[in-house]
Amino acid sequence: MKSTLIFLLLIPICVLSQKYTIDNSTVTFYSYAPIEDIKAESASLQGVVDFSSKEFFFRIPINSFVFPSSLMQQHFNESYLESHLFPLSVFKGTFDNNADSPKKSQTITTQGIFLIHGIEKNISINTDLVIKQDEIVFSSQFLVRLKDFDIKVPKTFVDNIAEVIEVNVKGTLVPLD
Repeated sequence: MKSTLIFLLLIPICVLSQKYTIDNSTVTFYSYAPIEDIKAESASLQGVVDFSSKEFFFRIPINSFVFPSSLMQQHFNESYLESHLFPLSVFKGTFDNNADSPKKSQTITTQGIFLIHGIEKNISINTDLVIKQDEIVFSSQFLVRLKDFDIKVPKTFVDNIAEVIEVNVKGTLVPLD
């Protein structure tokens, strides 16, 4: 009886002491500007989360974002993000101690280095975690200021592209085999 109770108490710890990888994801960004709103989406986020060490690593190919028009996509890749020079965006770091044993729902703070357009910045992002059987659903929202990452917008397009871009990330983490 005593050993059964100890085993049952250790199950949640064992589940969360593993490394998790992204099973599916959606990264969407929005630019709200006076002339037009721009939205792009990617399902190519890759990453690993280690609940034991409280470390994570995410990356996404810049050219994986799909836009409403091919011209927008071309300008994004060639002129603004220069995906031929800077093919990936990366976010790596740690998260707070609240994630020791998340229950049904919890918000944690992730902090680390965000790399985009060849420039690294320390950022902090709140991330919602929801435990569903043997997977963890995560979501977060944050803002990216273009000038912080030396992303230049030609004066003729200033009213077409916002200075601050909203980024939404959603996905599912599954145990890494």
